[in-house]
Amino acid sequence: MRTSLRKFVPSIVGEIIAGMVLSPFAVGGLLDHILNLDLFSLNQYLLFLSEFSMILLIFSSGLEHGVSAIRSAGTFGFLGATAGALFPALVGILVFQGIGFDTSLILGTAIGATSLASAGSIISELRLKGKGVDLLMSMASSDDVVDLILLSVVLGTLAGATSVKSIATLVIYYIVAWIVIFVVAVRVIPMIANRLDEVYIEEFSMLVIFGLTAIMTALNFSPVISAFIAGVAMAESVKKERVRQIIDVLLAVFGSAFFVVVGLQVNLSGLTNFWLMAVELTVIAVIFKILGVLPFAYLGLRKWRSALAVSLAMVPRGETGLVVGSIGLSYNALNQNEFGALVFMAILTTVIGASFFKGMAHWLREE
Repeated sequence: MRTSLRKFVPSIVGEIIAGMVLSPFAVGGLLDHILNLDLFSLNQYLLFLSEFSMILLIFSSGLEHGVSAIRSAGTFGFLGATAGALFPALVGILVFQGIGFDTSLILGTAIGATSLASAGSIISELRLKGKGVDLLMSMASSDDVVDLILLSVVLGTLAGATSVKSIATLVIYYIVAWIVIFVVAVRVIPMIANRLDEVYIEEFSMLVIFGLTAIMTALNFSPVISAFIAGVAMAESVKKERVRQIIDVLLAVFGSAFFVVVGLQVNLSGLTNFWLMAVELTVIAVIFKILGVLPFAYLGLRKWRSALAVSLAMVPRGETGLVVGSIGLSYNALNQNEFGALVFMAILTTVIGASFFKGMAHWLREE
């Protein structure tokens, strides 16, 4: 039973729950009181580790994707990823308008993003390959790009753009800036990395991550976007495997920090009536992700069962939705109830998507 459960439930769910249990609002607070210590408080060091972990996770995601995976999506893959990101995002923004414009923007963006971590682990475990798996991987890559551009626009809106004209200008600015930085990064960074001696690649990887973060933060982009572009750029280098080894070691140490801190920030005792919102977010996230992806997955594969399997694999929000939620919390666009609802939405969609995809994954086996 335990082995079966582990196959269906990704590790990030356990890490979030561990954080919730050890939070200063639960068992952690009780232990601090008994021991008269301050071990489980949310201090600046933990928050720094969380942000560092988040940047590593998104960099790793970009490193896995690379330009080739994004390019290989094709017309149907790109359209499916775009519709799959925008459908739930727009519906979420419309449904939650009543609780505040800023809040609805963050909630909508969070439920638009796909996390492929759970599906990726199942693909590796079952050794799946074929056209359906290729379409799934390329769709998820494009989905990340679409949602990160959407996040850039949302953060710009939170910073003060309110009129239709200013929002339209902001959208154009972020899309153009995103494309220019992306194109320059994937051309220049690999060229420099390829000429460097292997002994300097560790330092260069960190320089790329934090240097690009500094530049893009000055241009009002989130560090999440710069980390993703840095990862995609390094994926085009011949030193890609060495960089992957370095990042894998760092993730083994710091990878769980983000999810644990997300759990630490959830004050279960202070949450009231958040379950309804969590269910609403989950329903919108699942239904409209499938509605956005399914038609284009079918056009790409010409098999309804394979298209449905791909659509379900795109359901988990996992780390991407949580990153957006954490940013919303730091911008004071979300309160504890709304953040807690987002956390449970991420858990529920991850379990639902991973469980159903596991059961239908054989539909994607290469014939």
